[in-house]
Amino acid sequence: MVMDRYGGPEVLRLADLPMPTPAAGQAIVAVKAAAINPADCKWRSGRFADSFPVSFPDVLGYDIAGVVVEAPDIAPGTRVAAMLGLLTKGGYAEYVAVDADQLAVIPDSLSFEAAAAVPAAGVTGMQMIERCMHIEPGQLMLITGAVGAVGRFAMHTALARGAQVVAAVRKTQIDEALARGAAQVLVLGEDDWDGPLFDHVADTLGGPQVTALCRHVAANGTIVTVSNEPIEPEGLPVPPRHFIMEPSGPDLARLLDAVATGAIEAPIARILPLEEAGAGQRMSEAGGLGGKIILKV
Repeated sequence: MVMDRYGGPEVLRLADLPMPTPAAGQAIVAVKAAAINPADCKWRSGRFADSFPVSFPDVLGYDIAGVVVEAPDIAPGTRVAAMLGLLTKGGYAEYVAVDADQLAVIPDSLSFEAAAAVPAAGVTGMQMIERCMHIEPGQLMLITGAVGAVGRFAMHTALARGAQVVAAVRKTQIDEALARGAAQVLVLGEDDWDGPLFDHVADTLGGPQVTALCRHVAANGTIVTVSNEPIEPEGLPVPPRHFIMEPSGPDLARLLDAVATGAIEAPIARILPLEEAGAGQRMSEAGGLGGKIILKV
């Protein structure tokens, strides 16, 4: 699926392109499933055009799962998943070239569709905790959007390090947040916080409602966000830091193992054929799905 111009989902179309040629250290993977991420829709709409213009025809898609065709030190036929480069993309396709060190072997118990649901959201959630925060057991952490695509992985990582998590979620998500290990739950936009100061905030949503909650952070605490919606720093005890993840095969491998063992779920809302990528992006932009849209290739 390619786009020849910026615009709505209707600009996506099927096309035949040459087989990718691997550079040194790269693998060729036959894609079996690819996930739709919110960033895909932003690339398509031209939101990043001023800073990162693309060359048309452009192929979207970060998250893929498939089978190795050729790779350094990896046997052909090995089932793998990967997140593609932040600027190169290319997952909505039958074949992709990807740095071999970004590949993670898919556990036997996971389907291609389940594996494709993990990379971008999972690695982002994991890394924002592991790379930006020094969590000591018992520390109090606020996670916004704690059962969303990124937030659930952030909460899983924070709980594994002994944090007490306060989850800020929608009212319909209270039970799920508690079931996933949150010590307390706030309804975003309705509840304020009157408990002890937070040691850390991991934010996936941004905006004024999150900004208000960030006023309850300790002066030596941390605020990390992955949202494009800003957290206004004025009046906050510490300045917020915006985090951009880095694709990582080893990090992804750990997450795939966690999903395979049932330690965390990567929910799938819909599975569509590749040619319905435009329809899938419409669903993604509408929101409220409760899981990933996966394109079956």
